[in-house]
Amino acid sequence: MDKYNGVKDLFRKNIISVDIGTYTTKIVVGKTKNKNKEIHINNAFMVETPSESYEDGYIKNLEAFKKMIHSILNKNKIKEKDIIFTVQSKDIITREIVLPYVKEEELSSMVYLEIEQYLPIRLDEYAVEYKVLEEFVDNDIKKIRVLVGALPKSMVKIYLELIESLKLKALALDMHANCISKIFGGNVTINKENHSLDKTVTLIDLGHEYTNVTIINKGLIRFNRLIHQGGRHIDTSIANTYNLSLEDAQNRKIEHTNLEEVDGGFTSTSMLNELVQSNVDTWISEIQRIFQYYNSRERGNSVDEIYLYGGSSNIKNLSNYMTNYTNIPTIKINTIDNIKFGKMSAKMDLGNYLNAIGALIRR
Repeated sequence: MDKYNGVKDLFRKNIISVDIGTYTTKIVVGKTKNKNKEIHINNAFMVETPSESYEDGYIKNLEAFKKMIHSILNKNKIKEKDIIFTVQSKDIITREIVLPYVKEEELSSMVYLEIEQYLPIRLDEYAVEYKVLEEFVDNDIKKIRVLVGALPKSMVKIYLELIESLKLKALALDMHANCISKIFGGNVTINKENHSLDKTVTLIDLGHEYTNVTIINKGLIRFNRLIHQGGRHIDTSIANTYNLSLEDAQNRKIEHTNLEEVDGGFTSTSMLNELVQSNVDTWISEIQRIFQYYNSRERGNSVDEIYLYGGSSNIKNLSNYMTNYTNIPTIKINTIDNIKFGKMSAKMDLGNYLNAIGALIRR
């Protein structure tokens, strides 16, 4: 959905990529090589997002973010100037549209006309980007499938102001679904097993505030929806039940929950497992509704595999639980062969950084 105007891969500079979340902010510094087939990460940082400074994709306190990012870059002697932000928000609109085939120079006006007719937005209030997913023939008519993203200009403006205040150069404002789809846009090996482009996979980002569901087939985004529930809802339930802080509740969720040990007992561990299971069941019900809708859109649609990433993907045995619940093989992403971390690999939880890493791929 965005273009990189640099020179060939061999001479590409490192880029700073920032993924701001409600709870944590992830920053990676790296570049792609070999025509985007390899991603090399030189530095990666995860820090707590400044309190009450960010909400649903919008930066609420520019000065707090300027101070935080400047401190990280300065402390770690990061000299790179090119920066990308990747965002997620219920106010961001994504649609896949099919249009009659036209030349590239005519496509922009056709996309805008389509958006104006069918999307419930005032076009002058949104920044619109698009990319061609594929060209195909339907009933002897050549057509193109286009992914459109519309971001509120008020959101874009504050990111540009932040970048300017940091004296950095803005390359792009990307979207999470687009970022993760670029990682899966070619042949990759996940957890040391080959991922087949012939399979339809669902990538589920289990974030703090939202669960982002992206369906990919043959390396292309086919569907994306945001579920307005995430790890925070479990943390709040645990905090209220056990009289804990949200931070302690989050730690207990990851360290003590085991979804293969839900037994209906009355011990503290059993009660914790049941509480988490109840929230997870709600997630899965919403995810299955998305699958049902996707399957109904076109004959032959189905989901072959599910991949999990993001903070709450670390709940013990969540992937096994979801496999049994959905009857679809579910895998937590631990490693991807073409993402190279060098010396820091032993410290990294890859799933926390995938949105920021995917943004480094400029296509």
